[in-house]
This record gives sequence, structure tokens and C-alpha cells, in this order.
Amino acid sequence: MEKDFEPLKDRLRIICDRLDEDEQQYFRPLIDNFKGQTQEFQRIMRDLGKFGEKIGEGSTFKVCREVQHLFDDIHRKKS
Repeated sequence: MEKDFEPLKDRLRIICDRLDEDEQQYFRPLIDNFKGQTQEFQRIMRDLGKFGEKIGEGSTFKVCREVQHLFDDIHRKKS
């Protein structure tokens, strides 16, 4: 099942590469240790909001929505 989360993790790693070094050291373990639990995902989303404009070009909301859709798609496939 962890393999199902690789597209999401890949996208989060791209986002992580945009962060400052100290933010990367904090955020990368969250991505690497992500097992798909909703609580873990909520923490990741909260942190994305804190990072703001660093997470992507243009709208922070758009990037967060994209990440949310990747998470939701995985859970839809499992159902």
C-alpha cells in the first residue's frame, strides 16, 4: 500500500526542494515516513500552509489543492 503513496510523496519532495535548508530538514522526514494516515496528512497540509509562497509558483491554495487531490485519489482507489 505504501507504493500507492509514491506519486503524492514525489510531489511533496518537489515542494520540499523549494524550501529553505532548515525547513527541508524538518519536512523531508514527514514525507519519507508518511504511511498514509489521515493524521499524518493533516500535519503535512498544515505545514504546507505555513511555508506559504515557497511551495510553488503562483497560488499556494492551488498547490495545496493539488496535494489534497493526490491524497484523495489514493483513498478512492482503495474503496
